[in-house]
Amino acid sequence: MLQEQYPNRLSFFRKLRHLSQKQIASLVGLKDRTMISKYEHGQVLPSFPVESKLEMVFDADGRDMFPKEYKQWQGEVEQVKETKLKQKFSKDV
Repeated sequence: MLQEQYPNRLSFFRKLRHLSQKQIASLVGLKDRTMISKYEHGQVLPSFPVESKLEMVFDADGRDMFPKEYKQWQGEVEQVKETKLKQKFSKDV
């Protein structure tokens, strides 16, 4: 399965639309396909502007393109929220 080979779904979305890495790079304003390959293989995450453009190209949101990262970040945010809530509650008591 494609998802098992790659740490995110960028390659899946790109292939679904029959686009090359070079074409995606051009669409999001990158000079060549190198960074697209690095994004697909999970070596680096795209900057916010590039990620936003990828959302437009693929008509998908970050949650769909980077499901593992999204789950991790969601857990981190929830953990901080719970900690802050507990701290606030203990101060109020």
